[in-house]
Amino acid sequence: MAAPPLGRTVLTHLLVALFGMGSWAAVNGIWVELPVVVKDLPEAAAFQGLLRLLPRPPSVPTGDPGSGLQVGAPGAEEEEEEEASPLQEPPTQTAGTTSSPDPKAHQLFSAHSACLLGLLATTNALTNGVLPAVQSFSCLPYGRLAYHLAVVLGSSANPLACFLAMGVLCRSLVGLCGLSLLGILFGAYLMALAVLSPCPPLVGTSAGVVLVVLSWVLCAGVFSYVKVAVSSMLHGGGRPALLAAGVAIQVGSLLGAVAMFPPTSIYHVFHSGKDCVDQCGL
Repeated sequence: MAAPPLGRTVLTHLLVALFGMGSWAAVNGIWVELPVVVKDLPEAAAFQGLLRLLPRPPSVPTGDPGSGLQVGAPGAEEEEEEEASPLQEPPTQTAGTTSSPDPKAHQLFSAHSACLLGLLATTNALTNGVLPAVQSFSCLPYGRLAYHLAVVLGSSANPLACFLAMGVLCRSLVGLCGLSLLGILFGAYLMALAVLSPCPPLVGTSAGVVLVVLSWVLCAGVFSYVKVAVSSMLHGGGRPALLAAGVAIQVGSLLGAVAMFPPTSIYHVFHSGKDCVDQCGL
C-alpha cells in the first residue's frame, strides 16, 4: 500500500492536534481560574465538587484517553510482537509444528498486561480523583500565588510530558513502576500538606511555596508520562486493548473520586484557613 501524501499526513496531524486542544481548553481554563474564584465565591470548595459533574472531554481512540495529547508514533507496527501486543500472549511454536487452535493459547490478559492496566487505573485514580480533591487545601495555606502557579504549571506539565513521551518512550514495566512510585511520593507529600492545612510545614516562607509548586508540577508530569507510556504500549493490541484501557481509566477515576468523598465532604479531614485570622502563630 502506497504511503499517503505528505500534505495529507500533515493536515491530519494538525486536525488531531486542534481537536485535542479544543476538547481540553474549557476544562483547563476552569481549573486555571479556580485560584481566583475559589476564595471569592460563596460556594468556595463546593465549586470544585460541581466541576467533577462535567463530562470528560472526548478522546481519540489512537492515544491516551486520559491525557491532553494523543500519542501514536508511526512505525509502531514494526515493533516486536511482545511490545506491540502486550494484551496477547504469543502462541507457542516449535520447529515442524503449527500453532494450537486452543483459545487458551491466546490469552487476552497476561500478567504483564494486567500490571499495565492496574498501573493505568491507579495513576488515573490519583490524578483524576484523589489529588484534585486536596489541591486547594495543600496550596492555599501558602497563598493564592502558590495555588495559581500550582494549577497553571501543573496543567502545563501534562502536554510537556506527552511531548517527551513522543521522543523518549519507556517500555519497561519496571521503569514505569519506578516512575509511578516517584509520583506517589510527591502525591504523599501533597496529601500530608492537605491534612496539616491550614498550618503545614514551612508556611509563610518562600521555600514552602517552591516545594508545593514543584511537587504539583513534578507529580502531574510524572503521572502524565506514565499514562501516555502505558497507553502507547497497549495501543498495539488493537480494539480489545483500547477498550480495556478505557475501562481501566474510567474505573480508576471513579474509585479515586468515590474514595475522596467521605474524607472531604463527610468527615472533614481537611480544613481551610480563615481570612484575617492567624491560625499558625506567624
